[in-house]
Amino acid sequence: MRVALATCAVLPRADADLPLLIDAFGRRGVTAEAAVWDDPAIAWRDFDTVIVRSTWDYVEKFEAFARWIDATARATRLLNDAPILRWNLHKRYLLELAARGVDIVPTTLLEAGNEADWAGLFARHGDLVLKPAVSAGSFATIRVHAGDAETARRHRQAHIGRDFLVQPLLRSVVEHGETNLVCFDGRPSHAIHKGARWSGESEQSRGLVEPSAGELALAERAHAAVRALGLGVPIYARVDCAAGPDGLPLLMELELLEPSLFLDRSPRSAALLANGVIARTWRITRDSLEEAEFRPIG
Repeated sequence: MRVALATCAVLPRADADLPLLIDAFGRRGVTAEAAVWDDPAIAWRDFDTVIVRSTWDYVEKFEAFARWIDATARATRLLNDAPILRWNLHKRYLLELAARGVDIVPTTLLEAGNEADWAGLFARHGDLVLKPAVSAGSFATIRVHAGDAETARRHRQAHIGRDFLVQPLLRSVVEHGETNLVCFDGRPSHAIHKGARWSGESEQSRGLVEPSAGELALAERAHAAVRALGLGVPIYARVDCAAGPDGLPLLMELELLEPSLFLDRSPRSAALLANGVIARTWRITRDSLEEAEFRPIG
């Protein structure tokens, strides 16, 4: 039994999840190893399953990465499933979730080559957040103060070939941070409190938190919407949310591609993912697997 944990050749920061997953699989008799997604020497068919993890350089290799997803899915089992990964590559998925009744941060999609009505957006939202629709690690994500159309236009022109999202800046993110809720097989595992992060800054994780009932309900609605779109149940997901002006949680992103799962903050949760992968790959019932000592949320 062999599992590949897909990563990249040069990590911008250490992936703390990898050693914990390797250990969790090893305790269950499965050999897991990190493998660079674009290493031509790797024969992906030699693995029973490939799990997309820290492929954090895909933004600048987008077309190659999209081809890799399809090729790897033909060679072996890929998790998350290829349709989920392809759907999650572009953040227009937020608009599809909103159409399915998921409360998202209000989002305007600005397609490549197009300029925005900055005056109208500032009038409607005040301070703005600009982020590429294909992005990892807060790449090119900036805050623009209300009325500063020159900064917005300059940033847009620097990335005119990319689709962009324009969103209002949530005061709660600046003042209190956001909640990253990690789920396995659609069920909540643990949650992290994280501060605001802009392009070029390091991660602002502040440790484990207990998610609110509203955040748990938002995660459930997001997963239900993914199922309704015919994509099935992601084996791993990170639901990033923050309080809107009325105090209710809004979805910032639903990370189904290569999110940090913060397993170093909840090490026993690695067993949840390992068990799920084993159950899907070898059709083994969960009841027959060695269970780690954990209590999932909810």
